[in-house]
Amino acid sequence: MRRRLILLALALAAASVAVTAVPSLASRGDRIPDELRVPEGHRLVLSALGRGVQIYDCSTAGAWALREPAAAIFRGDKTVALHYAGPTWQSVKDGSKVVARPEPERRVVVPAPHPERDIPWLRLETIGTGPGLFGQVDFIQRLRTRGGVAPTGACQPGASTAVSYTATYNFWMPANA
Repeated sequence: MRRRLILLALALAAASVAVTAVPSLASRGDRIPDELRVPEGHRLVLSALGRGVQIYDCSTAGAWALREPAAAIFRGDKTVALHYAGPTWQSVKDGSKVVARPEPERRVVVPAPHPERDIPWLRLETIGTGPGLFGQVDFIQRLRTRGGVAPTGACQPGASTAVSYTATYNFWMPANA
């Protein structure tokens, strides 16, 4: 069931209508909250649109809890990466991965401008794995989110749901790398 939900979410993301390139917030001059800024000495290596779902499970207490994301990361109309549990981002070109560090103190969360409908903006510290596009990424920003918030109200324990979302993902590596 879980695998089918993820595959369905990725298929929907890939088939979505007219995906366009999203310039990075850094290049557009949009306001990035100070807490989400990446430390000096880093350079932006990829800014891309994420389109997919946030998958929620209903707990035994009858409340929705995030299980995992399932999204395709686009540059223009081309899928460049997949985003899934971990959270992990994996390049479709070279297979390199980057995983967010699990420690809560390694992530910064800022409410989206419309938190009632949009998931928070984030800055995550990461662990790269191997050579390639994501191998040396130290930070990921999730910005300009739309959708993805868990349903409100009680739910039936054991139920799952997938909530559509989009976001701009910025990937940063050390400037000297």
